[in-house]
Amino acid sequence: MPINTLLSTVILVSFIVTLVLAVGSYLAYKLRDRGRTPTERMEGSDEPVYFERVYPTAVVRPAAAAVERGEQA
Repeated sequence: MPINTLLSTVILVSFIVTLVLAVGSYLAYKLRDRGRTPTERMEGSDEPVYFERVYPTAVVRPAAAAVERGEQA
């Protein structure tokens, strides 16, 4: 078997396996999502699902505060 035919076969098989795995994982996601109640899905909510929003506090370092007042640090 020539090397070109072998490589073409490997590429084709890997492409088909990738498609099968993608469809399988999508179906598994849909089956899992179907079992959830609507309150668990949080549809239409502006709150992040996985992350907690952190707002920075206004902390000014003493040297920066002195520069803002026009003093030498």
